[in-house]
Amino acid sequence: MPSLRRRSIVSALALVLAALCCACGGGGSASPAAVARGPATPPPAGPLTVSRDAVAFDAVAQSAQIAAAETSYAGPVSATGCSGIAAVTPPSANAPATFSVTAAAAGACTLTLTDAYGQTATVSVGVTVTQGAIK
Repeated sequence: MPSLRRRSIVSALALVLAALCCACGGGGSASPAAVARGPATPPPAGPLTVSRDAVAFDAVAQSAQIAAAETSYAGPVSATGCSGIAAVTPPSANAPATFSVTAAAAGACTLTLTDAYGQTATVSVGVTVTQGAIK
């Protein structure tokens, strides 16, 4: 005859398996993380869009604003890339988001904006710094 402890463990495992079965719609399997998160939300209906495809600067410290948005999406959008060429603030913001791009040094780079679903949009950044006087 099984001990009380063994029956308790078996009962607990049955409850976990039932929860996993329900979390995945009755077929297949769901990970414990999926059960903890609850149902997944679908990605936004449209693409991540930006207000500008490119920005060009002709001096260090110049800045420009870039807006990023998606239809029916208010989650985080992060900005990466351009280290050393341009500074981007804030590094992440909820959509619709506005980022400030400030020229830091001569060069070119690609700023990548990414939403929580992995959708991306890119902005080309160019900084041309000319120094000296024309005689």
